[in-house]
Amino acid sequence: MNHSPRCAAAAALIGPAFAVQAPRAGAAQLETLVVDVAAQSPYPTYRAPPLVVDFVGANGVGLPFNGLPVGGLPGIERGATSFTGPWLDSASVTGTGDSSFGLWSGAGSSSANAAYGRVGAAGAGTMAGFSDGNTVVGFEAAALFSDSFTVADPLPKGQRGIAVLHFGVDGSLSVSGSSGAAVYANYRQGDGPVFTLKSATIQGGSSTFYGGLGSGASGYVVTPTSIGGSGVFDTQPLELTFGSAFDLTFGVFAYAIPRRGGADSSFGSTAPLTGIDIFDQFGQRVDDFTIASASGTRYGAHGVEVAAVPEPTTTALLGTGLAAMLAAWRKRRPR
Repeated sequence: MNHSPRCAAAAALIGPAFAVQAPRAGAAQLETLVVDVAAQSPYPTYRAPPLVVDFVGANGVGLPFNGLPVGGLPGIERGATSFTGPWLDSASVTGTGDSSFGLWSGAGSSSANAAYGRVGAAGAGTMAGFSDGNTVVGFEAAALFSDSFTVADPLPKGQRGIAVLHFGVDGSLSVSGSSGAAVYANYRQGDGPVFTLKSATIQGGSSTFYGGLGSGASGYVVTPTSIGGSGVFDTQPLELTFGSAFDLTFGVFAYAIPRRGGADSSFGSTAPLTGIDIFDQFGQRVDDFTIASASGTRYGAHGVEVAAVPEPTTTALLGTGLAAMLAAWRKRRPR
């Protein structure tokens, strides 16, 4: 742990290497991160896990001071990577303070879930009493999926085109006291820049909301102490070459930092891929396309394609029809 002065605390946000590695180009993988801390430190040195710095801080989003975990403090910081899903993780902690840091108590939990085409993250907690700046009570979670998409048919290989992906994001933030909470839904094509699909924060008694592209912003209600709703948000146009793969990473990061009150960032069942639009090089929509993915997930115009399950009556009719065909064939078969 770096024992730097308070004036250098902001610089210490970028800390030691985290166990979860950045997504590899062309690879399909799922990542989760849960961080829960309710403890004290004699050193005002705070850092965020590199996964958060890379995927949230990389686009200039300010990470909260006194919110993310102090290196070496007791608590939970656990990251995991999987190539099959769904992948889930959750954690919780409690803590109390003594007279040297103030008499306080805190408790909370975080959760993350990741699958190809859907992610979610949530954190919530409470804190009572008074403490100084070296008390850290925070509950954070992140979930990401990375996949490689190859768009084919009906255009020949090698032609250029555009893809626009649509994600539904629903959930809520709420705070009391001097607490803070936030959620970020970000994406990145290949090793390119990180873009914010949607973000919402409540910090220091003020709320901010960014709805990005799409009509999703109209589905949210913003007040000084709460932000909540649902909507569909669009990515920037993503360049592609028909028949060639392009990589995409999408993730959600949520945190709750209670300070003499409560904080809740509930986006644990959110952010599914709801649709994909494909356009040719002239901006004309391509309706009849197929997508192959590195994960084996079936993607299509409506997001993740789920194989239809016949209704019981349909299955019964199908079985009756097959039985009749088999009986007719047996009658016609030479003896």
